Amino acid sequence: MSLQWQVLLAMALCAVISYLLGSISFAVIFTKIFAKTDVREHGSGNAGMTNVFRTAGKLPGILTLILDTLKAIVAVAIGKYGAMEVLCYTSGGRSDALLDPLYMAYICGFCCLLGHMFPIFFGFRGGKGVLTSLGTIMMVDWSVGLVALAAFLLVFLLFRIVSLGSIVAAVTLPFSTYFLYPLTHQGVGYRFALFGMSQKLTLTIFSAVIMIIVLANHRSNIKRLIHGEEKPIHSKR
Repeated sequence: MSLQWQVLLAMALCAVISYLLGSISFAVIFTKIFAKTDVREHGSGNAGMTNVFRTAGKLPGILTLILDTLKAIVAVAIGKYGAMEVLCYTSGGRSDALLDPLYMAYICGFCCLLGHMFPIFFGFRGGKGVLTSLGTIMMVDWSVGLVALAAFLLVFLLFRIVSLGSIVAAVTLPFSTYFLYPLTHQGVGYRFALFGMSQKLTLTIFSAVIMIIVLANHRSNIKRLIHGEEKPIHSKR
């Protein structure tokens, strides 16, 4: 098998593993354990942390928060570090790479996000992917992740609306990726340019795709926000 096919096989394997990790819906699992029900049949119908808090309580909500974030971290680690030995090789005493591990990290993060939204183990009915997106960003560039987390916390503390905080946090991603790149990637050159683009632009586009996915999953929330109908997390429906 040629080196190129080995790389493609390794990429495909990492992507499939990441999707399967994302398909573990902890929101569904913990509500069935603690509340003996399916979280998707209650509240917003979303298999996410907020609906778990409302449906099953604080402990399952906290467990969902931790593990939904952790599964993304593990998936990105597989792409960023696990595939390193295959993506990077030595030729004539010189170390090269067929694909920058940061790109594979994002690819695995996307696959985990897809698994979270469309879990194969739970009838392809999942969550909106906020926590898995945060886990992905934290692993790729912690500074961008901290900006998003700070934006979420600030908005949430002011308005007590999780969806609004998630939307604002998502919007920060491409901007903070672009402007923080010189500070967090000094001396790091890109090994493989996607369509001739620099690594800075490529990572910004990756972040923008995550932003678009999160915003698309919050379409109904955005409509309710516009009409003043979105409820704070402490209110009873």
